Amino acid sequence: MKHGRQRAGASVPISFEERYGSLFENAGEGIFQTSVSGRILNVNPALARSFGYRSPEEMKRDIRNVSRQIYTDRRLRAEILRRVEARGHAKFEFRFLRKDKSQGWGYTSMHAVRNAQGKTAYYEGFFLDMTAHKEMEEQLQKSRDLLEQRVLERTRKIAELNRELAADVAERKRVERELRAREKELKRRAVKLEAFNVTLRTLLEQREADRTEIERRIMANVDDLIMPCVERLKGTALPKPAHQLVLNLQENLRALTSPFTRDMKAKAHLTATELQIADYIKKGKSSKQIGALMRLSPGTVDFHRNQIRKKLNIRGEKVSLQAYLLNQS
Repeated sequence: MKHGRQRAGASVPISFEERYGSLFENAGEGIFQTSVSGRILNVNPALARSFGYRSPEEMKRDIRNVSRQIYTDRRLRAEILRRVEARGHAKFEFRFLRKDKSQGWGYTSMHAVRNAQGKTAYYEGFFLDMTAHKEMEEQLQKSRDLLEQRVLERTRKIAELNRELAADVAERKRVERELRAREKELKRRAVKLEAFNVTLRTLLEQREADRTEIERRIMANVDDLIMPCVERLKGTALPKPAHQLVLNLQENLRALTSPFTRDMKAKAHLTATELQIADYIKKGKSSKQIGALMRLSPGTVDFHRNQIRKKLNIRGEKVSLQAYLLNQS
């Protein structure tokens, strides 16, 4: 990131408008400057909106003490500042308060700006609202807990399926480890992104790429890890209320991956089975793998493949169905 001019010996920061211009005003992420005492010096419109304010001016006017009015844990800012003073910067997640007193989750990368004498003049950094991501994690955890409860109930009731259920439990644990590894990798990339002191223009371009990757991972996790378990659960003998709950869960999960499905349905008028098989083909699944996931024979899957090619008007052409579907995404 290019820094603006710093007046020798001065503790008053150069204004953001002078340093960053339109990039600061139009940035999608929150950008801020705060004094050592906890007053807001500068914020951009994105940060003001994240905290429920109509403008940066309103936020600067209303927030008198960041520790008491932004952090849910008033002691956290003092601890973070000690780390910043010791290392020059800090990255952390925290619960924050909005204008209406509602709470959210945020991620901040902050560093100290020193004057010519080496004394901290003020602090500045970036802010990302992670509330939606945290809520998604909680929803996925509730889904895993519900599936685990159903599996344990079936294990107690049907002893002859112990071997199959043991394999399912082992697969579930493997999937959970993979999910945790992917989430850890996602956090590592986010931290690395904030650690780089690049220009704001580069940050804006990378933000869109990261958002696309997060959506792709969530959709892939839902389709590959959760939906097959839901399909197996539907095939078990469940009470009617529990069966309806599983159907509702399945519809909600399908909504997460609906953009591709809507496009294919509108373009080629594919059936529900063909839409699901097309989505698996796009993800690189073989006929055998798709058959195992949907409880169909490989021959049946191949039949649907031919129907999909026919409806897409590529039957008989030397083109990969997977490549074609990826190009339509």
